[in-house]
Parts: sequence; structure tokens; C-alpha cells
Amino acid sequence: MAALPLSPLAAQRSNVSAEEAVQNAKEMYGPPPPRRNCSKPAEQQSDSEIVVCARKVDDSQFRVKSTSELDPNSKDATNDGLPRAPDVAGDGIFKGKGISLGGTPDPAYMIDFKLLPDAPEGSDADKIAKGEKKAD
Repeated sequence: MAALPLSPLAAQRSNVSAEEAVQNAKEMYGPPPPRRNCSKPAEQQSDSEIVVCARKVDDSQFRVKSTSELDPNSKDATNDGLPRAPDVAGDGIFKGKGISLGGTPDPAYMIDFKLLPDAPEGSDADKIAKGEKKAD
């Protein structure tokens, strides 16, 4: 507790102005001063020339991993045009909706028209067969 009241008092007794304190803080914590173009000597550069020069830094530590890197089975990772093998892990080969194997089709009815008797003479069926009457 004793150090707290002494701090403002010590700041008031120093001979540093506020502007000098701000300038000292900028020099200590601010960005480094800009450098000239490394490929040209400073004598060959004009004052009106704007040169941006920076050190080459490996910025991979600042990159966010993409969805395909985080989950290699995601849609983003597998949407590259390459064919993929089906997932056959788990119960059975097919998961979800798919082809059902082992079912029997509905029975087919077989009719042999040669075994049917001929229509009696003069009946409607006989007249329709001969084209004498229209079928309704």
C-alpha cells in the first residue's frame, strides 16, 4: 500500500514532459522504423518514391485450418472429383437406403388361351370375334 501513493508523486518529480514520455513509449513499444528498398542503395532512391519493404516471415502459424484439413471425410474434403469407395464398415454392406437383396417378386399368372373353349355359335363373343358386333 505504501508504493501506491508514491508512484504519482515520483512521476510529478521527474523532469520528463508528457510529450517526451509519449515519444519514449512509441520508440519502446511501437513498430520498427521503415527500411528502404533492400535491392537499391538509399542514394539511388528518390524522396518521392514509395517503397514497401518487409522481411519474409513464415505466417503459417497464423492460418486457420480448413474444413478439409479438420475433417478429411467432410463434403469439402471429398468434393474433388475423385471417385470414392463405399463405406462398408458396420452391420451389413449397405447403410441406410439401398438395394434390398433376397426378396421374391410377385407371382406371374400364366394363362394358356388354347385351353379355353371356343365361343358358342351366335353368342356375343362369337359375333365380336368375327367382327359382326362392336365390343363395348
